[in-house]
Amino acid sequence: MATVVLPVQKQSLSVRFYKEVFPDADDAVIATVTEIGEMGAYVKLLEYNNIPGMILLSELSRRRIRSINKLVRVGRDECAVVVRVDKDKGYIDLSKRRLSEDEKRKCENRYEKAKHVNSIVTYAAELAGITTNEDLEEFMEKTAWYFDVKYKRAEEPHRPSYNKFKECVDNEEVLDELDITAEQKAALVKTIRQRLTPQPKKLRAEIEVTCYEYEGVDAIKAALSKGLECSTEQVPIKIQLYAPPLYFITTTTNDQKHGVEVLNQAMDKIQAEIENLSGRYELKKAPFIDEVEAVLPPSDSANVESEETESEDDEN
Repeated sequence: MATVVLPVQKQSLSVRFYKEVFPDADDAVIATVTEIGEMGAYVKLLEYNNIPGMILLSELSRRRIRSINKLVRVGRDECAVVVRVDKDKGYIDLSKRRLSEDEKRKCENRYEKAKHVNSIVTYAAELAGITTNEDLEEFMEKTAWYFDVKYKRAEEPHRPSYNKFKECVDNEEVLDELDITAEQKAALVKTIRQRLTPQPKKLRAEIEVTCYEYEGVDAIKAALSKGLECSTEQVPIKIQLYAPPLYFITTTTNDQKHGVEVLNQAMDKIQAEIENLSGRYELKKAPFIDEVEAVLPPSDSANVESEETESEDDEN
């Protein structure tokens, strides 16, 4: 009779996000609703390895509650503020109505960054051969939680480990102070760079530039050239004619904020130059993320210098 070999199920590693086992009173947390009862909503706190909590009916809303199902739903994540903590019973009382919109935004932002850190450390631990939650917690203690404790600042909107991991993308020596093995460091560096390396974004702005004076095309060419002077290696600028007199100014960069700043500087220079030459400038669309690249007309798809050269040849 053949022997049946059952596959061994690999333990799914998990650990709380922070060194603290429980949140403190007045902390804002993210909780998933697991059940709705007569007294309120039962939840699990995602940042604290799913320890249970409850949002009492009276703490769900400032307004009169006509239907609890309109306020919370099973499976949905909710931001709530901690009212009481019973560490002996491992139970948390929470409130939604005491949380302001500003506190909610901060809570969501902190949670997303802490989730990134937790995911990075957990995956790196698996790469390094860690197989138990106890060893994972020790690894977390030596990495993310070490940074959180050492570099803690009261005004920080999120835990310091996220910023340290971001620094590691360009400088792995940031991790040298950690008490981990070379294999663990290599796994952590690899995972950080996979997860946190910024993805290039294409930005686009749309402007209209015209000049009906004698200088005409030369004035437009001079104005657009002023904008191209803002181009850098980190934020390379391209200007393309879409349909006269509409021009697209685009760039592809890893730093969205800086990219927007450079595009705005370029447009300011274009405006100043064309108006100085008695032309007209109009902003049609401020810089935005170009997720769906516009299809340029075949005859107008060349760059600015080619367009202007063709226009000059036509006039001659």
